[in-house]
Amino acid sequence: MSTPSYLTHVLKDKLPDASEIELHLFELCNLRCHFCGQDHDDIEGMTKIVEKSLPVMDFIEKNLNKNHIVNVMGGEIFSDELEDHLFEDYFNLAKKIDDHARLIGHNVIFNWVTNLIFTKQQRVTDFLKRLHDHDITANISTSYDFKGRKNSLWSLDKFKENLELYKNNIYTVGFVMTKPTIDFLLTQHDPFFEYLYENYPLYFDYYVPENGAKVLMPSDQDILNVFRYIAIHYPKISPVKDLLENTANKMTCYSLNKLTLLPDGEEVKCRYLDYKADDFNQPVDYLSNENIIEAHLEKNQCLSCKWFERCTFRCFVQADWSKRESTAECLYKTFFNETIRISP
Repeated sequence: MSTPSYLTHVLKDKLPDASEIELHLFELCNLRCHFCGQDHDDIEGMTKIVEKSLPVMDFIEKNLNKNHIVNVMGGEIFSDELEDHLFEDYFNLAKKIDDHARLIGHNVIFNWVTNLIFTKQQRVTDFLKRLHDHDITANISTSYDFKGRKNSLWSLDKFKENLELYKNNIYTVGFVMTKPTIDFLLTQHDPFFEYLYENYPLYFDYYVPENGAKVLMPSDQDILNVFRYIAIHYPKISPVKDLLENTANKMTCYSLNKLTLLPDGEEVKCRYLDYKADDFNQPVDYLSNENIIEAHLEKNQCLSCKWFERCTFRCFVQADWSKRESTAECLYKTFFNETIRISP
């Protein structure tokens, strides 16, 4: 982002206030979530964790934005089966990035993304304390899966225990808005989700198409239905909360100012799989989303829409998936016209 593009100029008031750096350290994981397409037995990247600081520092140094969110994830980065020395690598990774950012007057926030299924709590607690003692801003982000997680290690009791133990560190509890998740949310009662809603900041992530997309991809009508439901029953869930409360919002997508590093060191934006050309309406570009963003803005006439300032947009990769069942009108426009009674 050293040279602003046409899109960053057009959308300058919609861009998030920070860049996003997404670090996939490895794919090895102790769970099998229904929305995840990773190879959960793969250890690639585990010996090169600290090296990932180099492209991150370069990205930060060339960036016009001085604020950066670093989401560090696996696999499962706090899994009991990992050796203790990896936590030293985690610390050195964070310190190198934070030191470099401070040197050039930038600010970094680290979110350590974990499923919270681990019993070796002390080393996680010590790691977070060490970061904080070095004045490194560090949070925990986790996720909840309505459909359950496939592995004998999964324990809702352990999740609850660690959620409470690290309550003061929790940045967000997310859930991926797949079709099965939407169907569950609309038709079934989940007492623990009610507890999460009352006690933690909740956020839903858009489902990005992968190998299970035929079953997991929601239609636009599914998303509109769950938006309506959340607005009535769970209005504090972001980003619906922002749609309801704010007359002007930033876009939820960071991809115009984002670096994603995969376990093997490959740099991409949001697409991690080897897609076929006909999977999307626009040509697949792993290093930029500008073509699909432009196509989306043009198709939905976003720049002239009366809800432009209020809208957060959607996941552009999801929107461009060729097999997506769309509605005749933009689902956001329908949602706003139904929900927001006062014209902007």
